[in-house]
Amino acid sequence: MASIELLILFLVGAGLIAYLLTKVNTFLGSIFTIFAVMFVFVSLAAYGFNMNMDTVVNYLPGISFSQTYLGFYFAIIIVFVYLMVSFFHPYYLNEYKYKDSYNLLFLLSLAGILGAFYTDNFLNLFFFFELIIWTTMFLIPQGKSREAAVSYFGFSVAGSVAMLIGIFVIFQNNGNSFDIATGLAALNGTNAIFVFILFLIAAFAKLGSFPLHIWLPIAHGNAPHPFSPVLSGALVKLGAFIGVLALIRIAPATGLFVAMDLPIGQYVVALLGSASIVFGTLMAIKEDDAKKLLAYSSMSHGGYILVAFSILNGLAFAGGFYHILAHALASAGAFMAIAAVARATGTTKMKELGGMIHKMPITYLAYLVAIISMAGIPPMGGFISKWLIFQAVINKGMVFVGIAVFFGSVGSFLYVFRPLAALFLGQEFREYKGVKEAPILMLIPTFIIMGLNVYTGVFPAGILEFINKIIVELGYTGITVSTYAINGSNGILNPALISLVFAIGVAIAFVIFIVLKKSRKVDLMDTYTAANFVHDEHLLHYSVDFYAPLERLYEKQSSWMKKFYTALAEKVKELGKLGKYLFMSKNVATTLFWIVAIIIFLLWGEVL
Repeated sequence: MASIELLILFLVGAGLIAYLLTKVNTFLGSIFTIFAVMFVFVSLAAYGFNMNMDTVVNYLPGISFSQTYLGFYFAIIIVFVYLMVSFFHPYYLNEYKYKDSYNLLFLLSLAGILGAFYTDNFLNLFFFFELIIWTTMFLIPQGKSREAAVSYFGFSVAGSVAMLIGIFVIFQNNGNSFDIATGLAALNGTNAIFVFILFLIAAFAKLGSFPLHIWLPIAHGNAPHPFSPVLSGALVKLGAFIGVLALIRIAPATGLFVAMDLPIGQYVVALLGSASIVFGTLMAIKEDDAKKLLAYSSMSHGGYILVAFSILNGLAFAGGFYHILAHALASAGAFMAIAAVARATGTTKMKELGGMIHKMPITYLAYLVAIISMAGIPPMGGFISKWLIFQAVINKGMVFVGIAVFFGSVGSFLYVFRPLAALFLGQEFREYKGVKEAPILMLIPTFIIMGLNVYTGVFPAGILEFINKIIVELGYTGITVSTYAINGSNGILNPALISLVFAIGVAIAFVIFIVLKKSRKVDLMDTYTAANFVHDEHLLHYSVDFYAPLERLYEKQSSWMKKFYTALAEKVKELGKLGKYLFMSKNVATTLFWIVAIIIFLLWGEVL
């Protein structure tokens, strides 16, 4: 039987071994990392689904574990993403300045993941969250951007501080106990409302949802290419986990006021989730960098998750939990495809790329499958989750939220189509004549994720049955699901039948493509330009200002949040300069004065 404690210790030990092996040979260290993560995933999968993991603690003093369907669901998804991404390491580590520490930090962050989702103690939860944050903070600048690491760390710390304050409120309210289950159950009155708000701040910061989303495109866009899929497909789901604790486990805290048959707190979060969907979609549409575009997509999909968990019923929860899985697979698949292109070309700017379908057809197919799921189109998993969420929203009569959810689905098709058209289907530039398909080791996880994206859209019954166990564990009624049908509030969905119809349509389209005359491939400069000489073929790339007419509609409004956080950052810098003047002054007497003054202030109550 696999032990959580031993798996965590194994990852710590494996990280140290990977560090030493990577020092000797980067390829050897990366292969070892793949097998280490694979061992953890297989152990979790073999025992976790039946709740047979050993949670006894023998070697980690002060740390305790327990297993829940909720924790396992998050853990198995995130560990799977880590496993898939680890296959990319052998081809990237030589690019990094501190390559010997990359695999070490990667495995330590995974150890934090296991601890966070299996601990039954709030203080331990905070410790493991911080382990994830600190290791991630040192992984992100390997992509050669300190700003990205600072931005990620700043928002993460804000969320962590909020969560820590909430934990101490629970500790005081629960008779000086950090137990998660009893602590949440004991909350009431103003304490419950206070913790509810604090936990939601942490959730929004870690999930990258509006209005705490600024770090998301910076960190995702500048992180190492193989780590961006982990950030988007896995680590932002930590925010979803905290959101579940706040929105579902502390639900009675906001029961004094009701809107749309929901506690006012949940309704406000649903509106903020809707704003995240809309703003994330609009920002993604105007983004030229493929990685930053997908980062804004993660912001938008985080909004779907918040909306789902704000509607307190089993149908919405099923949609929310399914969307966590569907987005993890789709986002990881899309980021991995972009990472493969970036490795071959050295850029993720869409206006600098084109024609990759001829050079990297499998990578193109992986991206195509991923974006179909993101857009919520059958036969992919994203269609199932969005259908469930939309059913729950409409059943509640939440018109504005419903419009946002629908807008997000339509808009997501617009922004994910842009890389498809510009990067893969656009005309090829001369400098990329020698580009080849990704290596076989990178294609293995690509095929696996493609298959799972389709599987989750065609055969969702088994996954939904497990999700029902989570819903029941949270105290709600699960949804009705059979092998071929899902019962919604306004109808029945048959994913297999829908998938069959789509398959027939694709087959017909393929036959037409084979039969009809093929188009002639021409050079990018082989165009009619009204007798004007075009000296640079890049000027003809239709990815430039792809959605310019649409972007002009909200051009001024799109920079408001950025200006706000820039101004806030300047105030923080000014505060830092004040602290430096007070405590790091050349005048020792000034420094001593303020240290004594603060000590007196802190001990004032004890003195009296």
